[in-house]
Amino acid sequence: MYVPNHTHPSLYVMSDLLTPRQPDPNNSPDYQTVTSSITRYRLENGRTYHAYQDGSYMFPNDLYECDRLDWQYYCIKHLMGGELHFAPFSQNDPPRKVLDIGTGTGIWAVDMGDEYPTARIIGTDLTPIQPDYVPPNVIFEIDDCLQEWRFRELFDFVHLRCMLGSIRDFKDDIAVKAFDHLEPGGWLEAQELHCSIQCDDNTMPPDFPPKVHFDDLEDATASEQRPLRIAHTYAQGMRDAGFVDVVERTYKIPINSWPINRKYKELGKMWEENFAQGISAFSMAPLHRIRGLNRKQIEIMLIDVRKGLSDQSVHAYQKFYVVWGRKPYPGEVPEPRGEAEMTDI
Repeated sequence: MYVPNHTHPSLYVMSDLLTPRQPDPNNSPDYQTVTSSITRYRLENGRTYHAYQDGSYMFPNDLYECDRLDWQYYCIKHLMGGELHFAPFSQNDPPRKVLDIGTGTGIWAVDMGDEYPTARIIGTDLTPIQPDYVPPNVIFEIDDCLQEWRFRELFDFVHLRCMLGSIRDFKDDIAVKAFDHLEPGGWLEAQELHCSIQCDDNTMPPDFPPKVHFDDLEDATASEQRPLRIAHTYAQGMRDAGFVDVVERTYKIPINSWPINRKYKELGKMWEENFAQGISAFSMAPLHRIRGLNRKQIEIMLIDVRKGLSDQSVHAYQKFYVVWGRKPYPGEVPEPRGEAEMTDI
Protein backbone atom coordinates (compact mmCIF):
# COMPACT_ATOMS: atom_id res chain seq x y z
CA MET A 1 0.00 0.00 0.00
CA TYR A 2 1.35 3.41 -1.00
CA VAL A 3 1.83 5.92 1.80
CA PRO A 4 2.71 9.45 0.63
CA ASN A 5 6.21 10.49 1.71
CA HIS A 6 7.21 13.76 0.14
CA THR A 7 10.91 13.73 0.89
CA HIS A 8 13.44 13.94 -1.89
CA PRO A 9 14.78 10.60 -3.07
CA SER A 10 18.46 10.10 -3.61
CA LEU A 11 18.34 10.02 -7.41
CA TYR A 12 16.68 12.14 -10.05
CA VAL A 13 17.70 11.63 -13.64
CA MET A 14 17.71 14.33 -16.29
CA SER A 15 16.29 13.13 -19.59
CA ASP A 16 19.48 14.15 -21.37
CA LEU A 17 21.26 11.38 -19.47
CA LEU A 18 19.10 9.13 -21.65
CA THR A 19 19.30 6.07 -19.42
CA PRO A 20 18.92 5.80 -15.64
CA ARG A 21 22.09 5.61 -13.60
CA GLN A 22 22.80 5.91 -9.92
CA PRO A 23 26.07 7.67 -9.17
CA ASP A 24 27.52 7.85 -5.70
CA PRO A 25 26.75 11.39 -4.49
CA ASN A 26 29.97 11.38 -2.44
CA ASN A 27 32.08 10.84 -5.56
CA SER A 28 30.18 12.82 -8.15
CA PRO A 29 30.50 16.63 -8.12
CA ASP A 30 28.33 16.87 -11.23
CA TYR A 31 25.61 14.89 -9.50
CA GLN A 32 25.76 17.15 -6.45
CA THR A 33 25.63 20.29 -8.61
CA VAL A 34 22.62 19.10 -10.61
CA THR A 35 20.78 17.96 -7.49
CA SER A 36 21.37 21.20 -5.59
CA SER A 37 20.31 23.37 -8.54
CA ILE A 38 17.10 21.38 -8.95
CA THR A 39 16.18 21.72 -5.29
CA ARG A 40 17.13 25.40 -4.93
CA TYR A 41 13.47 26.35 -5.09
CA ARG A 42 12.03 29.80 -5.68
CA LEU A 43 10.44 31.16 -2.48
CA GLU A 44 7.62 33.58 -3.24
CA ASN A 45 4.73 34.81 -1.11
CA GLY A 46 5.24 32.04 1.42
CA ARG A 47 5.21 29.22 -1.17
CA THR A 48 8.00 27.36 -2.96
CA TYR A 49 8.16 26.74 -6.70
CA HIS A 50 10.26 24.50 -8.94
CA ALA A 51 13.81 25.57 -9.80
CA TYR A 52 14.44 23.56 -12.98
CA GLN A 53 13.05 25.58 -15.92
CA ASP A 54 12.06 28.24 -13.39
CA GLY A 55 8.75 29.93 -14.14
CA SER A 56 7.39 27.49 -16.72
CA TYR A 57 4.87 26.09 -14.21
CA MET A 58 3.02 28.56 -12.00
CA PHE A 59 1.83 26.36 -9.17
CA PRO A 60 3.78 25.52 -5.97
CA ASN A 61 5.68 22.36 -5.08
CA ASP A 62 5.70 22.61 -1.27
CA LEU A 63 4.34 20.08 1.22
CA TYR A 64 0.93 21.75 1.32
CA GLU A 65 0.59 21.41 -2.44
CA CYS A 66 1.88 17.82 -2.41
CA ASP A 67 -0.80 16.87 0.10
CA ARG A 68 -3.42 18.63 -2.01
CA LEU A 69 -2.26 16.86 -5.17
CA ASP A 70 -2.61 13.51 -3.45
CA TRP A 71 -6.11 14.47 -2.27
CA GLN A 72 -6.99 15.59 -5.80
CA TYR A 73 -5.81 12.21 -7.06
CA TYR A 74 -8.30 10.45 -4.78
CA CYS A 75 -11.06 12.83 -5.89
CA ILE A 76 -10.44 11.95 -9.53
CA LYS A 77 -10.16 8.25 -8.75
CA HIS A 78 -13.56 8.47 -7.03
CA LEU A 79 -14.96 10.32 -10.06
CA MET A 80 -13.74 7.59 -12.43
CA GLY A 81 -14.98 4.67 -10.38
CA GLY A 82 -11.52 3.63 -9.22
CA GLU A 83 -10.06 3.31 -12.72
CA LEU A 84 -6.43 4.29 -13.25
CA HIS A 85 -6.85 4.63 -17.01
CA PHE A 86 -9.27 3.98 -19.87
CA ALA A 87 -6.79 2.96 -22.56
CA PRO A 88 -7.53 -0.75 -23.11
CA PHE A 89 -4.89 -2.38 -20.93
CA SER A 90 -5.71 -5.07 -18.37
CA GLN A 91 -4.13 -7.79 -16.24
CA ASN A 92 -4.44 -10.11 -19.24
CA ASP A 93 -3.00 -7.52 -21.62
CA PRO A 94 -0.77 -5.25 -19.51
CA PRO A 95 1.38 -2.40 -20.77
CA ARG A 96 5.10 -3.05 -20.90
CA LYS A 97 6.62 0.45 -20.87
CA VAL A 98 4.68 3.40 -19.47
CA LEU A 99 5.59 7.10 -19.45
CA ASP A 100 3.78 9.39 -16.99
CA ILE A 101 4.26 13.02 -18.01
CA GLY A 102 4.03 15.59 -15.20
CA THR A 103 3.93 12.86 -12.58
CA GLY A 104 3.73 15.32 -9.66
CA THR A 105 3.93 13.39 -6.40
CA GLY A 106 4.19 10.16 -8.41
CA ILE A 107 1.08 8.62 -6.89
CA TRP A 108 -0.43 7.51 -10.23
CA ALA A 109 2.88 5.98 -11.35
CA VAL A 110 3.20 4.12 -8.05
CA ASP A 111 -0.33 2.74 -8.31
CA MET A 112 0.36 1.69 -11.90
CA GLY A 113 3.53 -0.06 -10.75
CA ASP A 114 1.51 -2.00 -8.19
CA GLU A 115 -1.26 -2.75 -10.69
CA TYR A 116 1.12 -3.94 -13.43
CA PRO A 117 4.23 -5.40 -11.75
CA THR A 118 5.69 -6.59 -15.07
CA ALA A 119 5.54 -3.10 -16.59
CA ARG A 120 8.31 -0.50 -16.45
CA ILE A 121 6.94 2.87 -15.32
CA ILE A 122 8.82 6.15 -15.82
CA GLY A 123 7.41 9.31 -14.24
CA THR A 124 8.81 12.70 -15.27
CA ASP A 125 8.38 16.12 -13.70
CA LEU A 126 10.11 19.47 -13.26
CA THR A 127 10.50 19.01 -9.53
CA PRO A 128 11.60 16.14 -7.23
CA ILE A 129 8.57 15.69 -4.96
CA GLN A 130 8.10 11.95 -5.42
CA PRO A 131 8.47 9.40 -2.60
CA ASP A 132 11.59 7.44 -1.70
CA TYR A 133 9.93 4.07 -1.45
CA VAL A 134 8.28 2.91 -4.65
CA PRO A 135 7.72 -0.42 -6.42
CA PRO A 136 10.90 -1.75 -8.05
CA ASN A 137 9.44 -1.22 -11.53
CA VAL A 138 8.91 2.56 -11.02
CA ILE A 139 11.54 5.27 -11.54
CA PHE A 140 11.33 9.07 -11.66
CA GLU A 141 13.25 11.53 -13.82
CA ILE A 142 13.53 15.30 -13.87
CA ASP A 143 12.45 16.46 -17.31
CA ASP A 144 10.60 19.23 -19.13
CA CYS A 145 7.99 17.79 -21.46
CA LEU A 146 7.95 21.01 -23.50
CA GLN A 147 11.53 20.36 -24.62
CA GLU A 148 12.70 17.63 -26.99
CA TRP A 149 11.98 14.11 -25.73
CA ARG A 150 15.21 12.11 -25.89
CA PHE A 151 14.19 8.69 -24.65
CA ARG A 152 15.89 5.90 -26.59
CA GLU A 153 13.05 3.48 -25.93
CA LEU A 154 9.51 3.47 -27.29
CA PHE A 155 6.54 3.20 -24.95
CA ASP A 156 3.21 1.47 -25.35
CA PHE A 157 1.39 3.86 -23.01
CA VAL A 158 1.92 7.60 -22.44
CA HIS A 159 -0.21 9.22 -19.75
CA LEU A 160 -0.66 12.74 -18.39
CA ARG A 161 -3.10 14.32 -15.97
CA CYS A 162 -3.84 17.87 -14.77
CA MET A 163 -1.16 19.67 -16.75
CA LEU A 164 -3.17 22.86 -17.17
CA GLY A 165 -1.04 25.96 -16.90
CA SER A 166 2.02 24.25 -18.33
CA ILE A 167 0.96 23.30 -21.89
CA ARG A 168 0.89 25.95 -24.62
CA ASP A 169 -0.52 23.81 -27.43
CA PHE A 170 -1.50 20.19 -26.77
CA LYS A 171 -0.86 18.89 -30.28
CA ASP A 172 2.62 20.39 -30.64
CA ASP A 173 3.75 20.14 -27.02
CA ILE A 174 2.47 16.64 -26.24
CA ALA A 175 0.56 14.69 -28.91
CA VAL A 176 3.15 14.85 -31.70
CA LYS A 177 5.99 13.92 -29.33
CA ALA A 178 3.99 11.10 -27.77
CA PHE A 179 3.16 9.76 -31.25
CA ASP A 180 6.88 9.65 -32.10
CA HIS A 181 7.73 7.85 -28.84
CA LEU A 182 4.98 5.21 -28.94
CA GLU A 183 5.15 1.75 -30.40
CA PRO A 184 2.63 1.16 -33.21
CA GLY A 185 -0.59 0.23 -31.45
CA GLY A 186 0.42 2.20 -28.34
CA TRP A 187 -1.91 4.57 -26.53
CA LEU A 188 -1.85 8.18 -25.37
CA GLU A 189 -4.26 9.16 -22.59
CA ALA A 190 -4.72 12.70 -21.29
CA GLN A 191 -6.91 13.59 -18.30
CA GLU A 192 -7.53 17.27 -17.71
CA LEU A 193 -9.65 19.71 -15.75
CA HIS A 194 -11.38 22.47 -17.70
CA CYS A 195 -10.73 25.35 -15.35
CA SER A 196 -14.03 27.20 -15.48
CA ILE A 197 -17.14 27.31 -13.29
CA GLN A 198 -20.33 26.26 -15.09
CA CYS A 199 -23.99 25.79 -14.25
CA ASP A 200 -26.94 24.23 -16.11
CA ASP A 201 -29.97 25.38 -14.10
CA ASN A 202 -29.58 29.17 -13.86
CA THR A 203 -28.77 29.11 -10.13
CA MET A 204 -25.41 30.83 -10.75
CA PRO A 205 -25.50 34.65 -11.00
CA PRO A 206 -23.23 36.33 -13.58
CA ASP A 207 -21.12 37.89 -10.81
CA PHE A 208 -20.63 34.62 -8.89
CA PRO A 209 -17.17 35.21 -7.33
CA PRO A 210 -15.63 31.78 -8.17
CA LYS A 211 -16.67 32.14 -11.82
CA VAL A 212 -15.34 35.69 -12.05
CA HIS A 213 -12.10 34.62 -10.38
CA PHE A 214 -11.43 31.66 -12.66
CA ASP A 215 -12.24 33.80 -15.71
CA ASP A 216 -9.63 36.27 -14.47
CA LEU A 217 -7.07 33.50 -13.92
CA GLU A 218 -7.66 32.24 -17.46
CA ASP A 219 -7.15 35.72 -18.90
CA ALA A 220 -3.91 36.10 -16.95
CA THR A 221 -2.40 32.71 -17.81
CA ALA A 222 -3.52 32.80 -21.45
CA SER A 223 -1.69 36.11 -21.86
CA GLU A 224 1.50 34.20 -20.97
CA GLN A 225 0.70 31.30 -23.35
CA ARG A 226 -0.11 29.02 -20.40
CA PRO A 227 -3.91 28.72 -20.71
CA LEU A 228 -5.94 26.94 -18.04
CA ARG A 229 -8.72 26.08 -20.50
CA ILE A 230 -7.15 23.70 -22.94
CA ALA A 231 -8.75 20.31 -22.20
CA HIS A 232 -11.39 20.71 -24.92
CA THR A 233 -8.60 20.77 -27.55
CA TYR A 234 -7.12 17.40 -26.61
CA ALA A 235 -9.26 15.11 -28.77
CA GLN A 236 -8.72 17.09 -31.97
CA GLY A 237 -5.07 17.54 -31.07
CA MET A 238 -4.65 13.77 -30.93
CA ARG A 239 -6.39 13.30 -34.29
CA ASP A 240 -4.29 16.01 -35.92
CA ALA A 241 -1.13 14.30 -34.61
CA GLY A 242 -2.15 11.03 -36.28
CA PHE A 243 -3.91 9.11 -33.52
CA VAL A 244 -6.92 6.95 -34.32
CA ASP A 245 -9.77 5.47 -32.28
CA VAL A 246 -9.84 8.69 -30.24
CA VAL A 247 -12.39 8.73 -27.43
CA GLU A 248 -13.35 11.81 -25.43
CA ARG A 249 -15.20 11.35 -22.15
CA THR A 250 -16.36 14.40 -20.18
CA TYR A 251 -17.32 14.34 -16.50
CA LYS A 252 -18.94 16.98 -14.33
CA ILE A 253 -17.44 17.64 -10.89
CA PRO A 254 -19.69 19.60 -8.49
CA ILE A 255 -17.83 22.35 -6.63
CA ASN A 256 -19.43 21.33 -3.33
CA SER A 257 -21.97 18.83 -1.97
CA TRP A 258 -25.07 20.38 -3.61
CA PRO A 259 -26.10 17.31 -5.71
CA ILE A 260 -28.81 14.91 -4.52
CA ASN A 261 -27.05 11.89 -6.05
CA ARG A 262 -25.01 10.23 -3.31
CA LYS A 263 -21.88 9.64 -5.40
CA TYR A 264 -21.75 13.21 -6.65
CA LYS A 265 -22.62 14.68 -3.27
CA GLU A 266 -19.60 12.87 -1.80
CA LEU A 267 -17.47 13.90 -4.77
CA GLY A 268 -18.56 17.51 -4.35
CA LYS A 269 -17.61 17.42 -0.68
CA MET A 270 -14.17 16.11 -1.63
CA TRP A 271 -13.75 18.67 -4.42
CA GLU A 272 -14.73 21.52 -2.11
CA GLU A 273 -11.90 20.46 0.20
CA ASN A 274 -9.56 20.32 -2.78
CA PHE A 275 -10.54 23.89 -3.62
CA ALA A 276 -10.20 25.05 -0.02
CA GLN A 277 -6.63 23.72 0.08
CA GLY A 278 -5.71 24.84 -3.42
CA ILE A 279 -7.37 28.13 -4.29
CA SER A 280 -4.47 30.17 -2.92
CA ALA A 281 -1.96 27.95 -4.73
CA PHE A 282 -3.86 28.32 -8.03
CA SER A 283 -4.05 32.08 -7.67
CA MET A 284 -0.88 33.38 -6.06
CA ALA A 285 1.74 33.14 -8.81
CA PRO A 286 -0.47 34.09 -11.79
CA LEU A 287 -1.93 37.14 -10.08
CA HIS A 288 1.39 38.19 -8.54
CA ARG A 289 3.68 37.63 -11.53
CA ILE A 290 1.29 38.67 -14.29
CA ARG A 291 -1.08 41.14 -12.63
CA GLY A 292 1.38 42.54 -10.08
CA LEU A 293 -0.85 41.96 -7.04
CA ASN A 294 0.74 41.32 -3.65
CA ARG A 295 -0.06 38.49 -1.27
CA LYS A 296 -2.41 40.55 0.91
CA GLN A 297 -4.40 41.81 -2.08
CA ILE A 298 -4.81 38.28 -3.41
CA GLU A 299 -5.91 36.82 -0.08
CA ILE A 300 -8.51 39.59 0.36
CA MET A 301 -9.80 38.83 -3.13
CA LEU A 302 -10.12 35.14 -2.24
CA ILE A 303 -12.44 35.73 0.74
CA ASP A 304 -15.55 36.01 -1.45
CA VAL A 305 -14.28 33.25 -3.75
CA ARG A 306 -14.07 30.81 -0.83
CA LYS A 307 -17.56 31.78 0.35
CA GLY A 308 -18.92 31.17 -3.13
CA LEU A 309 -17.28 27.77 -3.42
CA SER A 310 -19.25 26.66 -0.33
CA ASP A 311 -22.60 28.09 -1.50
CA GLN A 312 -24.85 25.07 -2.10
CA SER A 313 -27.66 27.21 -3.52
CA VAL A 314 -25.53 27.58 -6.65
CA HIS A 315 -25.43 24.30 -8.58
CA ALA A 316 -22.04 24.86 -10.15
CA TYR A 317 -19.56 22.34 -11.49
CA GLN A 318 -16.33 21.95 -13.44
CA LYS A 319 -15.74 19.71 -16.44
CA PHE A 320 -13.09 17.01 -16.40
CA TYR A 321 -11.96 15.52 -19.72
CA VAL A 322 -10.49 12.07 -20.31
CA VAL A 323 -9.21 11.54 -23.86
CA TRP A 324 -7.38 8.53 -25.25
CA GLY A 325 -6.22 7.49 -28.71
CA ARG A 326 -4.10 4.86 -30.46
CA LYS A 327 -1.07 5.13 -32.73
CA PRO A 328 -1.96 3.17 -35.89
CA TYR A 329 0.07 0.26 -37.20
CA PRO A 330 2.18 0.72 -40.36
CA GLY A 331 -0.03 0.43 -43.43
CA GLU A 332 -3.21 0.54 -41.36
CA VAL A 333 -6.10 2.35 -43.00
CA PRO A 334 -8.15 3.44 -40.00
CA GLU A 335 -11.87 3.98 -40.16
CA PRO A 336 -12.76 7.64 -39.59
CA ARG A 337 -14.44 7.36 -36.23
CA GLY A 338 -14.36 8.92 -32.83
CA GLU A 339 -16.48 8.96 -29.72
CA ALA A 340 -17.62 11.64 -27.30
CA GLU A 341 -19.39 10.89 -24.04
CA MET A 342 -20.57 13.05 -21.14
CA THR A 343 -21.67 11.98 -17.69
CA ASP A 344 -24.28 13.99 -15.82
CA ILE A 345 -24.68 14.80 -12.14
